[in-house]
Amino acid sequence: MNNKITDIVLASLVADSYSLGAHWIYSPEELQNSNLDWDNLNAPLASWHNPKQKGDFTHYGDQTVCLYEFIKKSNKFDATNYIRSWKIFMDTYSGYKDGSTTETIKNLINNLNIPCGSLSHDLSIIGRISPLLLVSKDEPTFLRNVNEFVSLTHDSEEVLEAADFFAKVLWGVLQGESVMQSITNAKVIYSARLQNYVKSGLTNEKDSIEAINEFGPACSTNGGFQGAIYLLNKYGKDFETALIQNAKAGGDSSARGMIVAMIMVAAYGNDIIPQKWVNQMKYEI
Repeated sequence: MNNKITDIVLASLVADSYSLGAHWIYSPEELQNSNLDWDNLNAPLASWHNPKQKGDFTHYGDQTVCLYEFIKKSNKFDATNYIRSWKIFMDTYSGYKDGSTTETIKNLINNLNIPCGSLSHDLSIIGRISPLLLVSKDEPTFLRNVNEFVSLTHDSEEVLEAADFFAKVLWGVLQGESVMQSITNAKVIYSARLQNYVKSGLTNEKDSIEAINEFGPACSTNGGFQGAIYLLNKYGKDFETALIQNAKAGGDSSARGMIVAMIMVAAYGNDIIPQKWVNQMKYEI
């Protein structure tokens, strides 16, 4: 099982590294007219990610590595020890620090009680949960670890519910459920708002660029959640096409892509990950 979990972590990191080139460019027309090589990893177009280069991660991938390395070293997840380790990592971090990061750091400096995460509604934290599988013996433990981890930086009810949902889907797929079966089984226990997100993602029949921009391509859970469901439903096990079309739609493609990638590989195995993308990454898992 540990090998499969490592593959799931790898999938999320590959998705982030692939997304780096187009990440946070919100115009599909600009992306279409860019010099991005859609078959390979790329240096970022957006100035937010300077001085990142081809094969690097966005700040999402970098923070996933932070969690993964912490868990490998400690062989457990302790929220208080992790957030202290994360703070040390972020103190010297040269990449982009988003609002959830800066607000959480401020709260830690002010010695607020842990968890002291931001109220960010950003979806991105959910794509970073896969390393927690390494130290979760059963579903209740995994869901608890996910809740504690997410609340450390994103202490928003909407994000916490969305994280619990995708964690439940991920666990269900690992136990042998199909992706659609796991989504269908999970959604019934959540709020009407989340159930509407799932329904929207499953019923939109437009092409990827139009659908994702109709949902909302930005960082928020409302929009990104539906986009991730849409991609899982539309592309099945076609990891490469899903990630390419996701990136071409623009916006916060990494947040959507990381969630899609980890669930796809949990369902279909690591053979669906393009080896050329793995080879072009600078980080070796």
